[in-house]
Amino acid sequence: MSTKAPGGFQGALRFTKDALAIVISIISFIISTVNVYVTNLKSPDLSMVVAPYVRHIVDNTSLNEAFFIPLTIVNQGAKPGSLTSFELVITHLSTGEQRTYYSQYFAQENNSELLGSFFSPVNLSGYSSEGHTVCFYPLGAASGNLFAETGTYEFTLTGVAANVRGRPQKRIIQVFKIDLTQEMYNQMQQTPDLEYPYPMPVEIIDSRKPLIDILRGVGT
Repeated sequence: MSTKAPGGFQGALRFTKDALAIVISIISFIISTVNVYVTNLKSPDLSMVVAPYVRHIVDNTSLNEAFFIPLTIVNQGAKPGSLTSFELVITHLSTGEQRTYYSQYFAQENNSELLGSFFSPVNLSGYSSEGHTVCFYPLGAASGNLFAETGTYEFTLTGVAANVRGRPQKRIIQVFKIDLTQEMYNQMQQTPDLEYPYPMPVEIIDSRKPLIDILRGVGT
């Protein structure tokens, strides 16, 4: 008497193998697509990191108060991105007095306390970073120092990214503060231009991208 293998079992086994092959192919396709996006298509994702100190400078020529801030600018996207300018708003929290400064120069590479070239846009290729000391000055003549009293000063640093394809202007923001102590103020009083002679420590408050006017995919 002859016996035959159950046809139903063989069909089920064949279906299982085919289904498994299809699932593996789909997973491989998804992984490949994600890899291509991350490697080649991901839009620029710009951010900046402020060093743990800034320099307070009083320019000998213009007598304008200035701030030299070391920045690391990072692009975590695959496509190139650009930051065209920076704006710095400083507020003395006790009095509410506020002043705006603009990125006008880079510091010299071999001496971060001296002015170097005029500021120019920072262009980053995909997955790259650059470090610069950016020199912030007021526009025109600004008499008197904002750093004239003890207390806490809030720094709001805004980087403006390249605006392309008619999209809203994109910005990245870093907020930090400096506590001007009585000891620091006394040291300022001993300098001819009332500038603080040492790097001033900063405390990071917030690093964010506003949801409304900052879009992920800067520069696409």
